[in-house]
Amino acid sequence: MGVLFGRMKLNAIERAAMNNPLRAAHQHTREAAWFRRLAGGDLCGQHVLEVGCGRGVGSQVILDRLGAERVTAFDLDESMVESARRRLRGRPVSLSVGDVCSIAAPSGSIDTVVDFGIIHHVPDWQQALAEIARVLRPDGLLLFEEIPRRTLESLVFRTLTVHPRENRFEAEEFAAELSRHGLHGSGSLERRLGGMLFVGAARKT
Repeated sequence: MGVLFGRMKLNAIERAAMNNPLRAAHQHTREAAWFRRLAGGDLCGQHVLEVGCGRGVGSQVILDRLGAERVTAFDLDESMVESARRRLRGRPVSLSVGDVCSIAAPSGSIDTVVDFGIIHHVPDWQQALAEIARVLRPDGLLLFEEIPRRTLESLVFRTLTVHPRENRFEAEEFAAELSRHGLHGSGSLERRLGGMLFVGAARKT
């Protein structure tokens, strides 16, 4: 499977893992609770950008669980964007096909960016973080859930999923790159699911 834009598309197994009722329920409950706590409350009145929207469950969570006023969201996969459009019809969400390494938004225009585990799919993840920093307003917030290198190098992930193999990150390396772009952590990184992933928040200073 090739690279299009700045990220690798999911294979069939990853699509099934990400697009099912159990995953959706986890996003609406546990992941929403993590992000709400990391944000210090809800996102009431905010314009939120979701990078890598998939079929639109994350945008639902941002609106219904985190209280955002409106969401802009994009995904590399046009079929996923169409699925999200059907799911989110009539909601205050703007959807498009897009690239996290070249975000189609003005600098300083976004209150909060939410990353439900997308950046580890991006070959040049440093450029993705630079773009996120660019579009965030001063004091804007990034909420992220990511998969570290050690998980991606496990036998299960190497066998069943398609990810870039080079230039991956551990949680501390991810945090250091955020700091390099003026995004500073609002607390310690939290490892979840036995260390298979980590979550955190960073503000633009």
